[in-house]
Parts: sequence; C-alpha cells; structure tokens
Amino acid sequence: MKESQEDKIISEFLNSIGPWREFIVIGGGFALFIYKLYFADPKLKNTPVGTRDIDSLIPRRVPEISKKNIAKHLYEAGFTHVFKDVDIPATEAYVKEIDGLEIEIEFLTDSATRNDKNKNVEIGGIVAQPLSYLSLSLRMTTEFQTSSGERGRVVSPGAWIFHKGLTFPKRKSSSKTLKDLYGIWFVATQLEDFSDQALAEFNMLTIQHSKWFETFGKNLHNWVDNATPAEWSKLEAQDPAGKLKRLSFERVIQRLLHNRH
Repeated sequence: MKESQEDKIISEFLNSIGPWREFIVIGGGFALFIYKLYFADPKLKNTPVGTRDIDSLIPRRVPEISKKNIAKHLYEAGFTHVFKDVDIPATEAYVKEIDGLEIEIEFLTDSATRNDKNKNVEIGGIVAQPLSYLSLSLRMTTEFQTSSGERGRVVSPGAWIFHKGLTFPKRKSSSKTLKDLYGIWFVATQLEDFSDQALAEFNMLTIQHSKWFETFGKNLHNWVDNATPAEWSKLEAQDPAGKLKRLSFERVIQRLLHNRH
C-alpha cells in the first residue's frame, strides 16, 4: 500500500464517523501507519506491514453527541454492515472499498467490568468486542491530523507496545501473533525519535502497572524461549524491508524488559 493510500483511508474513516471521532481511538495495525505518516521523519523509508482492518477502540459509555449513531454515520458513508458470528449480540464489522482496497472496521472496548466480561456490548449503535487490558489504550492517546485536515486519536506508542505484549498469546492465529510481535519491534526501533519517545512512555507505564509488566515480561520470555527456527523465520519475514532479524528482536525485548528507571 502506498503511503498516500493509507492517508486517504484514515481520512475517509475519520470523516465517515463524524462527531463520534472524539470518542474513538485507532489501535491495531493502522496505528503503525499513523505513527509513520504523521509523527516520524518523512525521509524514513521503512514502511510498516499493510493491514486492511481498522481497530476502533471505544469506551463503554459515550455521550450521545449526534442525532445519528455511529452505525448510521457509517451506513450513510457507504459502509456495509456484516455479521461475523452468531453471538448475541453478534460480532460485527463495517466494510467499504476505499482507494481500491476493501477496508474493514471493527469496534473494541475494554473488558474491565464485573459481569459479562467477554460478552459483546452495544455502544452508540454499534457492537463492540471486549478486549482485556484495553483501558490503558483508551486512556493513553495521541491526537493527529491527516493531510486533508481530518483530526483523530490513536493509541499512544508506549501503550500500544504494552497492550500488544500483554495480549499476543491470546491471538487465535499464529499469523496475528507474529504481526503483533513485528509491531512491537517496529514501534520500538524503526521510527527514530518517535521510537525513543515510545520507549520512554512504555517505561513510565510499566512502573505504574507493575503487575501487568510481570505478565508482559513472562509472555515475551515464553515466546523467545520456545520459538522454533521456523517461527523465527516467519517473524523475520513479517518485515518487508528485511531489517527484522532474530538478534535485533532479542535486543528490543531485552531493552523493554530491563530498561526501567
């Protein structure tokens, strides 16, 4: 995907959700493009791996800021509503072709509730899937502006690294696990000054959430200690620029786990 294409997709999504953008935070793989496009040195060549899913994080409670709910805004912007399972309420996505690519929007919320932790929840007219540890990603956000002037919010990079390290073992497919690990490496190493900021923020968050940091450390140690040569090869193959090597990944993990102040 060309960078201008990513910019166009992000702009169109933000435009489509109208005033609800105030409460929606972009996470997942699209966060990497936002970091690269709007925060890193434009001369940097290493572009992240393409993704066609926009993970949209939303708090469990949002004020009604528009007569039209989120689903209505997306429908009017040309998105098609699809059901992904038979849960009640069913997991759903919103799909649209933007600049020649089929883009899928999914909504996620935090599971920090006493009852029905893993049950889908309706918020602002859409159904969001609960995800563990998401409260931090909803709280730690960074504002950005696209080339066409659309304003949005993205999970801040330190929180993004933290969340991926906490949740990657729960992924249902090994390809998604590898994408998460690649993303940790990319955010921590490939964006120069912005990567330094990400690591500084991550260190601060690990001090505030020491129990979570223990889990983060165990998850990464387990993967590194048990990965087969084939899994290492698959991880290295995630990076289209060919910079991700086992040694550089292990160095990043060492830095994340031992660089606390």
